Amino acid sequence: MEKKKGKIQRHLDKRAPKVNEQVKTGLFIRGHKVSGLVSDVLSDMAALKKPNALKYNKKKSNKEMGPFEDPTSVEFFSQKSDASLFVYGSHSKKRPHNIVIGRLFDYHILDMLEFGVTNYKPVSSFPSIKQNQFGSKPCFTIIGSEFSKDHRFKITANLVVDFFRGAVVSSINLVGLDHVVVLSVGPEKDTILFRHYAVLMKKSGTRIPKVELQEIGPSMDLVIRRQHLASPDLEKEALRLPSQMVVKKKKNITTTPMGDTVGTVHVHAQNVEKMTAGIVPAKALRHKGGKRKRESEEEKPRKGRREEEA
Repeated sequence: MEKKKGKIQRHLDKRAPKVNEQVKTGLFIRGHKVSGLVSDVLSDMAALKKPNALKYNKKKSNKEMGPFEDPTSVEFFSQKSDASLFVYGSHSKKRPHNIVIGRLFDYHILDMLEFGVTNYKPVSSFPSIKQNQFGSKPCFTIIGSEFSKDHRFKITANLVVDFFRGAVVSSINLVGLDHVVVLSVGPEKDTILFRHYAVLMKKSGTRIPKVELQEIGPSMDLVIRRQHLASPDLEKEALRLPSQMVVKKKKNITTTPMGDTVGTVHVHAQNVEKMTAGIVPAKALRHKGGKRKRESEEEKPRKGRREEEA
């Protein structure tokens, strides 16, 4: 019985909040009714997210209503798999080729966006020159002023980066940066272009390789439909830093815009008169009878003045 308790405790400790966040797991949930296009989108996005991807394909376990109508199903799968990211795919006459990308906090939906998929090209339609390595980290390129102005575009870029960024590391090998995810503003209203490229490093005759991009898919246009944003209280709780990571402010120290550290030093009043007390002069500067010589030199001119006066 003790061994079982220890195993349960280790499992609970693994799921407990941590100072350094572990790699987020993504759920790819197939709705009660999906099209072949949506099924391919879920498969390709799961392959891009591997090894931190879980699929739920059983129609019986998935409710007909999506996360916007009933989020309990997604929250149940999240708690079951200890996952905080999800993609839900569905298809209906009202919303054809539909996917929902979202995040969870404490096994409750934080925010999510609904997209319609158009102009989709699967990975199989591209020449397999070079596929990304298993578990490698991608680069991200965000193109367009709407990503800094429109709140929906901001959330979309933040969701995509949070979904595929992998583990947060302090350094990485150049070979590990082998693919790029590109988001750009489409020609039509509320449209985001999702593209995926492989990084090819060719010989250039120097130490720095010649870098070229080769599209490897998936490629799709995402049309923004519905959105569910986090409440202010829940967002504040989700963004709260643990006490171990809060840097205490040091007094009289500031940092300039260029990154230089500037400090202010406060010096107490100095008693200059007593600073030389107790200091023994060098032997060469010592003179015997120096005091008498000075007195005799001072008295001589005084005597001369008295004689002149007389």
